[in-house]
Amino acid sequence: MAASPPVSFTESTIGSFMMKQVRTIDVTKPMSECVKLMEEHNIGSVIVVDHESPVGIFTERDLVKMIAGKKELNLKMSQVMSKPLTTISSTATLWDAISLMGRANIRRLPVVEKGKLVGIFTERDLFRLIIQRQNLILESVAEYLPAMTREQLKELVSQLGTERPPTPMPQRTNS
Repeated sequence: MAASPPVSFTESTIGSFMMKQVRTIDVTKPMSECVKLMEEHNIGSVIVVDHESPVGIFTERDLVKMIAGKKELNLKMSQVMSKPLTTISSTATLWDAISLMGRANIRRLPVVEKGKLVGIFTERDLFRLIIQRQNLILESVAEYLPAMTREQLKELVSQLGTERPPTPMPQRTNS
């Protein structure tokens, strides 16, 4: 079975990897309704819309801020959403999305075309792509290794993501 070609982060577009089903809530709805929606669908964010146009986002982080500030859950979404909303086009490359998410320090990037929400690209989607790419590379390398080593490599691949991440390297200081 031939492996599919690796994803090109500089050529592949967001439209191919975004989630197309995105939960939304109207700006006039109470935050309590949004929280219920997040719990029912086991999601970490909801896009806030005004006449079907995305205008903000409400995330788990926003909810924590509201609870910590002892805000009431009946505030309107327009009062509690994060704004302005950072968005991207479905024709943008994965690299464009990664760069924008890094610069804006966000984990969720709504995809908008002609003012309408068409999807969302998240950190989780990015992690899946990176793991998929790693697996393809490991599978390609495995074809050239002896059978025993190939089995050991398959075991390693199956364990990817199950262990704790490596400890970060200490930062160098200029002395």
